[in-house]
Amino acid sequence: MPQPEPLTIAVTGANSGIGLRAAQRLAADGHRILALCRDPHRGRTALERINARAAHPATLVVTDLADPGSIDAAAEEITGETGRLDVLINNAAVFDQTRRTPAFTPSGHELFWATNHLGPFQLTARLSPLLASAPRPRVINVASKGLLTMPRIAIRFDQLDDASWYSPTRAYYHAKLAQIMTAYALALRARGALDVACVRVPAVRLDADRVAALPWILRTLYAPKNRLAIPAERLGETYAALAVRTSTWQEHADPASAGRSALRGIYLDENLRPVDAPASAYDAAARERLWAVSQQAVGDPSWAW
Repeated sequence: MPQPEPLTIAVTGANSGIGLRAAQRLAADGHRILALCRDPHRGRTALERINARAAHPATLVVTDLADPGSIDAAAEEITGETGRLDVLINNAAVFDQTRRTPAFTPSGHELFWATNHLGPFQLTARLSPLLASAPRPRVINVASKGLLTMPRIAIRFDQLDDASWYSPTRAYYHAKLAQIMTAYALALRARGALDVACVRVPAVRLDADRVAALPWILRTLYAPKNRLAIPAERLGETYAALAVRTSTWQEHADPASAGRSALRGIYLDENLRPVDAPASAYDAAARERLWAVSQQAVGDPSWAW
């Protein structure tokens, strides 16, 4: 029986954690991996691990999702590498709980918002022509199970880069809500031409080097949680299974209905079962407003859909 053609898959944050494990698994299964990493040294180290069992050598693409210029350069490099992109996994995110005061990018955006939402938004837009060239393109965003503790969370449209409400936890979950809403908006805009998913990631065990880098008090406080958390390898399998699935989100949705049922199948748990998002994610007007402000923030890029 002939083997299926390898997919070309871009994974952001492929140097550690879930992104690294997903890249390793997909490369070992014969797919071509574009590993998008912010730090060149850590990226090269990850590439050695990915390529240890890769059927096709993975490619490192240095990409800082907080820097619009770096994103544009990465998109140009990827366009030069391949004529199509089958899957984009927007995995990279920053969640530095030691950052008690907000940091801002040269563009003036709060760092968590820039890295965890605006960066993936811009990257997806810039890579959309390559995705549109694939026969079964897919975009995978990543959110967090921690949003279950914030059922009333909503986008702070008038305070997106306002330091007054900042805390690492608030900023992180605010951007993760935006990732869900963007997945919903993109799925509706693509109208079946693109499969879109957003994974609700539970607490994940940190790699040893990341634990070692924490201040001692955080290492002590985090140790019990880390022991109970799901191994990154397990979530890497989730990403990998979703990247190559033959089904689409529409198989779970009811297009004749409105609200949650019409979007069911986009937001998934670690077992790829459809789950509900926070209530505000189903507000169509809020999703359109988020799309508009995100477009403006990243320079109004063109989309293939």
